[in-house]
Amino acid sequence: MATLTRVSPTATSTDVEMMGGNMTFLTVDYVNTNASTGPEGAQAATHKVVGSTNTVVAIGPMLDSNTQQTFAIEGTLDAATMQAAIRALGTVDSVDLSSSTVTETKLGILTAAAVS
Repeated sequence: MATLTRVSPTATSTDVEMMGGNMTFLTVDYVNTNASTGPEGAQAATHKVVGSTNTVVAIGPMLDSNTQQTFAIEGTLDAATMQAAIRALGTVDSVDLSSSTVTETKLGILTAAAVS
């Protein structure tokens, strides 16, 4: 009988999110993109920055009065570098992105904080 040897992942961890490989979650606080959601708007410009450096697996809905959005990407991410890249966009479609923040997070949702 043939034997199948599995090599990935090398071990199972309780502190990792996976979908075929390691994933990283990040939340972008745009501060104010509520009025700039079109194809050439501030939100789209930010999506292009995230997508140009990582493979985006999923993008969550706009939350917190349409100021924050969470992304799932393949692999790892340096949040400070991503934040600098988004801030470097400056003003897009009359929205100043220079104070946007990027926070790396985990895929964990408390039942009291579930989004519907």
